[in-house]
Amino acid sequence: MHKRNILVLLAFVLLVSLAMACAPQQRPEQRQTPAPQQRVTPAPEAPPNRTPERDAAEDTRRAAAIADSVEDINGVKAATVVVSGTTAYVGIDLSGNVEGKMTDAMKQSVIDTAKKTDRMLNNVYVSADVDTVTRLKNFAKDIRQGKPVSGFLDELTEMFRRPAPTVR
Repeated sequence: MHKRNILVLLAFVLLVSLAMACAPQQRPEQRQTPAPQQRVTPAPEAPPNRTPERDAAEDTRRAAAIADSVEDINGVKAATVVVSGTTAYVGIDLSGNVEGKMTDAMKQSVIDTAKKTDRMLNNVYVSADVDTVTRLKNFAKDIRQGKPVSGFLDELTEMFRRPAPTVR
């Protein structure tokens, strides 16, 4: 009986040893330390009045203000303006004494006046071409009647590229 007890005890020790050897290793619990606070510096503010609201009524109001200012330029009889975000499309009717003679200086004067009137503008397209101005007038009328400018945007861009107006 004594041999039997020793065998049982030896089997029990062997079994416990195997169980402990196959058990996953217990590691002490690691405390999660919070990451050090990073200093977040705010992005520099954009220049004042440089982010246009995406509102058709606001774009129409901006276009009217630009047209009024451009019409004050010597040699400009009338101006039609369509604004889309940071881009203005300006069509001008010239006075009789400068008809057909829009110079680079006059185009630059229109661009400068438009950007001075509306500081949100990045691009100003100018044309004195009769067909382009007529089409622009029709677009402006449609926009005032509630049609979205986005429907005309591709056509406007193409229309102003074709006669190669000044872009600055």
